[in-house]
Amino acid sequence: MSTRRDHPILEAVGILVLFTALVAVAPGALLTFAFEHVLRLTLDVGQRWTWAMASSVVAACVMALRSRRGTDGLGQYMLLATVASAVVLTARFGMHARWATEMLRAYVP
Repeated sequence: MSTRRDHPILEAVGILVLFTALVAVAPGALLTFAFEHVLRLTLDVGQRWTWAMASSVVAACVMALRSRRGTDGLGQYMLLATVASAVVLTARFGMHARWATEMLRAYVP
């Protein structure tokens, strides 16, 4: 008998939440990575994630406040985040771009 309980639905929901969170942070991560390299800063993983999340929240709030309806701005932000994620993943896995590899390594401890 197996005592392990499999919950494929809960696992799928967890993966979806994690994926959505990572996509939502993508614009901030891209911006933080660019600033770090342009200004030649040395940030640790925690600082990178903190700045990525903070700048993503600021961008989402600004876009929501600038739109006529807040939901339109959040929808536009999620579109921006999805495009940013697609660009990074395509550059990394499709084109084997060096900067995308460095960016993904910078955020993985």
